Amino acid sequence: MASLRALHAFSLLARHGRAALAAEKLGVSPSALSHLMRKLESELGATLVNRDGRGLSLTEEGQRLALSMGDAFDRIEEAVDSFKRRGRTELRISTVSTFATRWLIPRLPQFQTIQPDVELLLSASTRMIDLDRENYDCVIRLGTGNWPGVESRLLWQEHLAVAVAPGLLNGKDPEDPSILNDFRLLHSASRRNDWNVWQEKAGLDHGDTTSGMVLQSRDLAIQAAIAGMGAIVIDRRFVSQELDAGHLVMPDWPRVELDTGYWFVRSPTRTLTRPVAAFRDWLLTTV
Repeated sequence: MASLRALHAFSLLARHGRAALAAEKLGVSPSALSHLMRKLESELGATLVNRDGRGLSLTEEGQRLALSMGDAFDRIEEAVDSFKRRGRTELRISTVSTFATRWLIPRLPQFQTIQPDVELLLSASTRMIDLDRENYDCVIRLGTGNWPGVESRLLWQEHLAVAVAPGLLNGKDPEDPSILNDFRLLHSASRRNDWNVWQEKAGLDHGDTTSGMVLQSRDLAIQAAIAGMGAIVIDRRFVSQELDAGHLVMPDWPRVELDTGYWFVRSPTRTLTRPVAAFRDWLLTTV
C-alpha cells in the first residue's frame, strides 16, 4: 500500500502545481517533497512527475492518478477539522461597521466568557441581509424596526451629542454652545445629515453645517476628533471608552433623540437555538 504521507504530498503538488508551495503546505522542504515523490513512484511502479530542471510537473500517469484521487484529502481535512470542533456551536452575526467596532467587539469577551462553546462569525455590512436566504443566525440593524417578516427587539434608541477633544475647550466657556462656531465640524460620509439634524432639534445655529471635514466612516471621524481636528456629533455609547479615558469630552449641550435605533433581528421561521437566544439576552442586558 502506498504511503499516505507520500500520497498527500502528491495531492498537494497536483493541486498547487508548484513544488515549493506544495512543500510549504505539507511542512517539509522541497527536497523532502521530491524524495516523497520518488518513494511514491517506487511504490506504485510508475513515473508520476517530470523532472526537467524547471521543477516538478505531473506526467500523464500522474494526471490520471490525481484525477482518480479527486478531493479525497480535502474531505479528510474537513472531517478532521469538524471532529476538532465537536461540541462547538457557530453563531453567525451580521451588523453595521460602527456598531461592530465601536460597541460590540469591545464587549464580546464578556459573551465568550459566559458562552465559551459558541464560535462567533461576525460580518459587517451596510446592505439589508435576507435572513431566510442567507446563512446568518441574526443581524443588528439600524432603523425604525418596522421590517416585515422578521422578529425585532430594540437594543437602544439612537441619539446625537457633541464631542470634542478637551484641548479644544481650553480658554473657552463649555457652558456656552456658541463656541461651537469656533470648531471645524467633522462628518462621516454615510451620515452627512447628522449635524443638520442635531442643530435643528437642539435649536442652535452653527451656520454652515455642510462645511468642515468629511471622513469615510464614523470610526475615522471619532479618531479625527480625538486628534483635535474638530467636533463630532455622535451617540455617546460609541465613544464611551474615549470619554472615560479623557480623550474626548461631551459639553453639557442638548442631546438629540432620533427616531432610529439599533435592533436585534432574527427570522421567526428558524428555530431559536441556544446560542441565538443567549446572544439576544446578553445584548438586551448589556446595553
